[in-house]
Amino acid sequence: MISPQEKGALEAGWYVDRKIYTSDDIVQKEKERIFYKTWQFACLTSEIKNPGDYFSLKIIDQPIIIIRGNDNKLRAFYNACTHRGAVLNNRPCGNEKVFQCIYHAWTFNLKGDLIGVPYEKAYGPDFDKKKLALVPVRVDTFHDLVFITLNPNAPSLIEYLGEVAPHLAKYVQGIEVIGRNSWTYEGNWKLWHENFRDNYHPAFTHRGFQDSIPHYAQRGGNWGFEPGHSMLQWIYGNHDGESFFRGMQRYSNIEFPKGDKIICEDPTPSEILAVFPNLDFQPGQQRDLGGGKMGTRDGFIQTAYPLGPNKARIDLVVYSSTDDDPETRQAALENKAGYIGSWGKTSADDTEAMARCQIGLHSLGTQFTPFARGIAPGKGGSTEEGIDGRDEYSLREYYRVYKQYLDREEPVAAAAE
Repeated sequence: MISPQEKGALEAGWYVDRKIYTSDDIVQKEKERIFYKTWQFACLTSEIKNPGDYFSLKIIDQPIIIIRGNDNKLRAFYNACTHRGAVLNNRPCGNEKVFQCIYHAWTFNLKGDLIGVPYEKAYGPDFDKKKLALVPVRVDTFHDLVFITLNPNAPSLIEYLGEVAPHLAKYVQGIEVIGRNSWTYEGNWKLWHENFRDNYHPAFTHRGFQDSIPHYAQRGGNWGFEPGHSMLQWIYGNHDGESFFRGMQRYSNIEFPKGDKIICEDPTPSEILAVFPNLDFQPGQQRDLGGGKMGTRDGFIQTAYPLGPNKARIDLVVYSSTDDDPETRQAALENKAGYIGSWGKTSADDTEAMARCQIGLHSLGTQFTPFARGIAPGKGGSTEEGIDGRDEYSLREYYRVYKQYLDREEPVAAAAE
């Protein structure tokens, strides 16, 4: 095994220093060198489809508002009045004809122009409202996904998505939000994002899945996509209800009925896509959509944000196809909430695991965390190519790019002109 002291191993992401999970200084660097520099998922286009629709969010400590103009163009701005800095709108979404500050009633139109200043003459003849328009932020879309970046010098969104773009594209057309949930947990934000690049843990952390569909995580594949993105894939096999209920009885001492075995004649792959630095995208299991077309109608999107080195916020978006009827949407929402919401069976497992990791990462006993599963050259692959789905190519690609961003020392980007 490669020594963690070898610079090449550290550069390639095979090992990371555990201080990145516990240091206040590292969180500050992540804020300025990663979150202020990269493209960040904001919302779906369906949430801001009409003139006057807006969506607000925070990128760490930066309030942002995205607005659909009367010309149907999307614009994003820092959500701060250019007078005294008050947030213009503190609601998450809605529709407005103009945005008026609660403090001194400065008023801005949907293009961000300052159009109203009470008692304007008192500022004198040289007062220029054009110079006090809302400060713009770059915004772009990838099919139904809306992204923003605080970095005026960032590459284009399609360049940034790189090798993951064609894999993501097949899932993000014709979808809309059917539910949202946010929560915090006691752990570093990267642990949550790592978890969605990791097929090694499900057999142990998610025993319900393991009992029901034994060894599903090892089938499929594991890929790292430049720059810093990834895809996990697994293939569900036969569903063993008898094993599942036997496990439930063993863990709870409650007697359960005997389950059935469901034979999967033609198992199809399921995938998790991760976009650097903090976006995780999991479509539902593939199924026949009719007309010989395979795909998914529902799924979820998660983002993780630091609230310090030892605490993080998770934002969850559950989506469904725009063609789904209300009953289908309700079933999809209840299904996703039941296992991936803050109270869900899967999220509860992961939250407990992340909290335990965070406690242990403060230990002085071990300096480095290894991501060394899978030693074949390249960026990963599928079971058919000799790659175990539980390998860690995806995590190594993540930390290779993470280190590049963290090592950069250029100042925080100035606001776009």
